[in-house]
Amino acid sequence: MCVRHFLKKYGAKDIMDVALSPSLARICGDITGDGHLQLKDWRGLTSFYSKNLTDIRAMNDRFRSVFSISGRVYEDRRYGRLRYKIFFISKPTAEFLASLCVPVGNKTNQPFDVPAWILQGGNDFYRQYLRGLFSSEGSVYSTRTNSSVLRWRIEIEMYKWTKYQKEAVTYMNQIKGMLQKLHILCSPARLGRKNKRKDGTYSIAVKLDIEQHSFKKFYDEVGFDSERKMNILKCHL
Repeated sequence: MCVRHFLKKYGAKDIMDVALSPSLARICGDITGDGHLQLKDWRGLTSFYSKNLTDIRAMNDRFRSVFSISGRVYEDRRYGRLRYKIFFISKPTAEFLASLCVPVGNKTNQPFDVPAWILQGGNDFYRQYLRGLFSSEGSVYSTRTNSSVLRWRIEIEMYKWTKYQKEAVTYMNQIKGMLQKLHILCSPARLGRKNKRKDGTYSIAVKLDIEQHSFKKFYDEVGFDSERKMNILKCHL
């Protein structure tokens, strides 16, 4: 798989081949989590936001390594807080990512699956895709049982328009399948709370949990980019 034909179409001087690789799977996981892939008319853009400049720089390094392009970094001070954003303005790259079944546009309003080439890629592909996804959409939290014992879990949660809740459960079960192949046990995918949207329709949470007995395996095989989350995991292995 390569972007040669895209680059020729746009008259690029440097022709590059992009192999289907764990590094590319990581970028796909990043976009499916907190990233945004946009394609419209002449415009092709991949963007990410973070309050942590280190995360933005790491994203830039991944795109530079895989696609040989660098993003433009900006400060975003809307809503009274400082965040950083990075834009990779490259229609050939955006088209290539879309051709790999990375979701384009608003992910809440469309069904999508884990790309087949990742599902067929093996454990290294799973690790990288899941790392990108859990780093943005995953959390580590605790609740108290009836006997006041703390129950620790890793949760991943994504919201989907209720029209596509069945497809969202299918997607989350694909995540479960990849985790299980890494010997990380988790709950079945399940539906959570609903949120009413401005247009009167509803979005619904779709989630799954990893119990504390699988923390060590998750820590070793997948993990988070967040040092804070990794430290919480380490304290409860």
